[in-house]
Amino acid sequence: METPLEQQPDLMEEMLAHAHYHACDAQAQAIDVANMAFPTGHKAPSDEMLSAVAQKLKNIILGLENSILNTDEADENGQLVTWDLLLQSGFLKEAALIDFILARFSEDKLEAALAANGEISLAEQLPAQLLSDGNDILADAAQSMLAGHSILRRSPELLWRELPSELLHQAIWRVVAALQILSGAKNDDHIKRAKTILSRHDESLSIQGAARKIVHFYGYEDDGILLNPQTAGLPIFTAALSHKLGLDQDHILRLMDGHSSIILAVLLRAANIGRDEAMAIICLFKGFNLTPFEVTSFDNNFENLDIDRAGDIVTKWGMERARHISFPALNEAAPK
Repeated sequence: METPLEQQPDLMEEMLAHAHYHACDAQAQAIDVANMAFPTGHKAPSDEMLSAVAQKLKNIILGLENSILNTDEADENGQLVTWDLLLQSGFLKEAALIDFILARFSEDKLEAALAANGEISLAEQLPAQLLSDGNDILADAAQSMLAGHSILRRSPELLWRELPSELLHQAIWRVVAALQILSGAKNDDHIKRAKTILSRHDESLSIQGAARKIVHFYGYEDDGILLNPQTAGLPIFTAALSHKLGLDQDHILRLMDGHSSIILAVLLRAANIGRDEAMAIICLFKGFNLTPFEVTSFDNNFENLDIDRAGDIVTKWGMERARHISFPALNEAAPK
């Protein structure tokens, strides 16, 4: 005789848990649709962008878990251990973390555009040329940059090494905390490994850190090379612009990858780059698919735009980004 449903507590709990999960999912879906149907930006995030952001975030968390967990603690199927808990906590939606990931997405697109539209091979660009430079600082920085690119191509889960120190500190302790909550106990080995990772982290060995070092020791006066993305490569070019404009390198990457080339034109004008050189740079990153409005605006206004005014506008962009990252809750209420 079959046991009545009410006498099967395990099955009953499973059914109720399943129903609860999908009830919550229905509410979450409503929130997702509202956010995607009414984006605050000019264009809604593309499927490509959303997919890339999710994957890069997973790479970071996977890399941190691999660095903290013992082999026997990791999921046997290679699944993320702390992902669900970190997602529920809201950490994976932190403005600074998402901004970092979006900059990596922009970086990938700009590198692809540079490779497709440029005429100089990687071996001819400044980092490769500096490997044999007599200045050991420049040679070491170039080696760090090229090694960083190579490592990320082979092992994308090591993207966490490129995190700024403050963001890495926040991320790694969130992972440690999540592991302790999931296990229900404090793990001194996890804490020790996290401290070791943080003590050994050196931003100057990151790709962007190496680019900044090259710009500093190469000499700012040689803008013809540093501010030419074909000869300098994208990281050094953005580092040189960062020095000129006072903007964070990630911010520059995201602005360069904006929907309109006019953003890039203002950046280049503020950096006192000549008209012909500026148009060549825009075509490198945007191709020749410029709208008539963009072309007309550039032709009529680029040289007439006062350099100091362009600099003031760029500074304002930097302040707005800093506010968004530091106080994301105030972003929607901020005056446009």
